[in-house]
Amino acid sequence: MLKRDDIGIHLTCELVVEGATWPCFSHTIEHRDGLVLVDTGMIESTPKLDELFQPTVHPLPDEVVHRVAQVIITHMHFDHHGGNRLFPKIPIHLQRIELEDARTQDNYTIREWIDFPGANYVEHDGEAEILPGIRIVPAPGETRGHQIVVVETDEAPIVFGGDVGHTFREVGLADTPGKLLVIELAAPTYLAHVREPHVPHPN
Repeated sequence: MLKRDDIGIHLTCELVVEGATWPCFSHTIEHRDGLVLVDTGMIESTPKLDELFQPTVHPLPDEVVHRVAQVIITHMHFDHHGGNRLFPKIPIHLQRIELEDARTQDNYTIREWIDFPGANYVEHDGEAEILPGIRIVPAPGETRGHQIVVVETDEAPIVFGGDVGHTFREVGLADTPGKLLVIELAAPTYLAHVREPHVPHPN
């Protein structure tokens, strides 16, 4: 059984959005079958991103990268999948429609970062158990293929919510299927842009 101490949090980039600095976090789960990484953050920028968001990039430490056995991507926006290229041949789990949209829709992400030598995308259509005690669940809202990660621990389930909401106040609006789902789960939830977890509630 996983423990709360098996969860790691990693600052992978900072973005300037409407004058405010947003931290971007990736998370790790120490599982007996190998380290699981939720979102890969960024490892570089582009001139367009520099202009729009002035990103500061904090790539994952090598000691983390070398241990990763499975990757889960909540959705394919640039600050969530920008480090995928660090993981050739490693299974990268995401929803099939999310990968399809990222590859085909304009202004969705940095398209050149999607496919790379050795890319091993594992495409899912709905809920799936990645490893014992770790499952992905569709949670549309930010994108139609957005997913969350639910981890069973010895205390209670924990949720990695990605961008189901950028803040817990946004989650509390309960105006997307993803937000309604994490409110219904009533579990400590980590968001990609908030360091500390909280149990979401409707506003």
